[in-house]
Amino acid sequence: MDERAQDEPERRRAWARELVAGLAAAEDLDRALAAVLDPDPDLQAENGVRRARAVHAAAMGLGPAGCAAAAGIPEALLAGWRAQDPAFEAALAAATALAAAHRVPGRGRTSGLGLRLFLQSVARGAHAGTAAAIVGLRSDQLLRLRRANPLVAALVDAAVQQARGLRAGERRPKRTPAYRLVTLRDPAPHRDGPERP
Repeated sequence: MDERAQDEPERRRAWARELVAGLAAAEDLDRALAAVLDPDPDLQAENGVRRARAVHAAAMGLGPAGCAAAAGIPEALLAGWRAQDPAFEAALAAATALAAAHRVPGRGRTSGLGLRLFLQSVARGAHAGTAAAIVGLRSDQLLRLRRANPLVAALVDAAVQQARGLRAGERRPKRTPAYRLVTLRDPAPHRDGPERP
């Protein structure tokens, strides 16, 4: 038997493990770069970034659950932002319409962003079916995608293994807390009208 053919599945598994581990590192890098630019984060600015991520997810064809996951917020908070901020609601609606007009992604498929969000959820311990629903896939569609693409199958397996390692108490790199301390600043006075008391 050809040794190269035997090595291929192992190389694919090693590649997938490295890529899935890199997803957490990328999140840490984003946080570190944001802290470099603004050591005293402002809640309004941070929420602006989260809103932009949600709009990006909508433009990539993800629904409300995927947009909330991309923004790193609960779906209920996303719904609140939509109800309270007409500009955000309009941006999200336009991004959703753009994705629909260009069929991004096709039915039963997901984008690279959707795959990243799915893998991150699974690696953190979410059930694969639950994580698939976040990015708009049914369990049977995920199964077909895994069967059709050995790279996707290797990535899903690597994410599942990472989650098992977390549950088994394996050592993992320290992560920053899930909460962040931010500074609330008074909004700048409106230039068009009188200052508020």
